[in-house]
Amino acid sequence: MKNIGINVNTTKDPNKKMVDIVIETIRKKNTDINIRVYEDCMGLNEIESSKLDVIIVLGGDGTILNTLRHMHKHSVPILGINMGHLGFLAQVDNTNIDVAIENLFDGKYSIEERTMVECSYHEGGETRNYCGLNDVVIYKALSSRIQKYEVFINDKFYNTFDADGIMVCTSTGSTAYNLAAGGPIIHPELDTLALTPMYSQSPASRTIVLDGKSKIAVKVRRDNEIVFLSADGQEWIETDSANVINIFRSKYKCKLIKFAENDYFTTLRKKITYRAKECEGEVYEGNKTC
Repeated sequence: MKNIGINVNTTKDPNKKMVDIVIETIRKKNTDINIRVYEDCMGLNEIESSKLDVIIVLGGDGTILNTLRHMHKHSVPILGINMGHLGFLAQVDNTNIDVAIENLFDGKYSIEERTMVECSYHEGGETRNYCGLNDVVIYKALSSRIQKYEVFINDKFYNTFDADGIMVCTSTGSTAYNLAAGGPIIHPELDTLALTPMYSQSPASRTIVLDGKSKIAVKVRRDNEIVFLSADGQEWIETDSANVINIFRSKYKCKLIKFAENDYFTTLRKKITYRAKECEGEVYEGNKTC
């Protein structure tokens, strides 16, 4: 390990105190490491990411998704240090930086590969591609009425939905926007894509969980209207409703650094179940189910 990147969300660390702590901790382990610091992904691109052995992300899950958007083609392992609200992907707490970095240098970690999702469509004589870890969302314009979406799976007609939008998520993304839209939680080790009609008029519209190799095509039935497309909610792209949006498993993988104490079900319980109970006004002690 010779080159380490640090990408910091400056809204979470405006005075760079956490950046300084991380750099100091790394230097204590190895003074010869080349450290590159990026602020809000500025300067982080394909060329830069190709030089990195690992990148440490200071922020929340959104910061990890933004980082991944800039460097997913090189599959650089990501160590997320949570300074945000939820921290489902960034599981290292900012109070445990010393231990996390020590384990990183001592090789006491594993790399968990997560499936990514990709979409493509043709516009203006070129093919446009967008990639995400969590999901791809097709959504009506704010001023538009409910749209009709025709959905095809592996070139076979599946159904037409009267809905605000269509979401296709990975197993990782099942606990993100998909969960808020009424979709199921799917274990991240499963190679799946889940398609969820968003806020459909039909009570029979439910999520369908598909094999990860499935190819999905979505066509908006009303022409001459604007629809928006987003991968991981990082950027909303305006596109013509006449375009067919193809959604499929990406050839790229997200690599997350995991330590022995990072258990998925513990994270799920703390980040989802406990928070749901708190929202309902119930005090949920962490040791009740341990």
